[in-house]
Amino acid sequence: MKHSFLVVVFCCSIFYSFTAFSQDDADDVIKYRQNMMKTISMHYKSLKLLSAGRITQPDQWLPQAQGLNNMAKMTTTAFPEESDFGETDAKESIWENKPDFNKKAEALLKFSGKLVSVIEQGKQQQAAELLREISQSCKNCHKKYREK
Repeated sequence: MKHSFLVVVFCCSIFYSFTAFSQDDADDVIKYRQNMMKTISMHYKSLKLLSAGRITQPDQWLPQAQGLNNMAKMTTTAFPEESDFGETDAKESIWENKPDFNKKAEALLKFSGKLVSVIEQGKQQQAAELLREISQSCKNCHKKYREK
């Protein structure tokens, strides 16, 4: 009897440890994802300042655009299964409609890739239009998949 009780306690403590560990992993995934999204926002906002002429550092255009594009490349993988709970503004609908979510994330990737190309060609005037497209792609995704 005493042995059975110890086995049950041991199994429960192992289960609790695994549960806590998986929760920590999910929390880390969420924090990482939030940092990625903040980085995307920072690159975008920096590009808007450059585009508006409020910052006159032409050498900053390309690194900012590349940073935005690099972060966009990781967006679809930043929402793995089992990261849909915890302190997150991500709606459950991301995981319920992953193909549509991925399509919206791929729009960001497409426009940010075009932005890099335009800037590499020295066509900063066209960047403003692409920044509007990027802004709209973010809004389209946030409207459907992010809590306000």
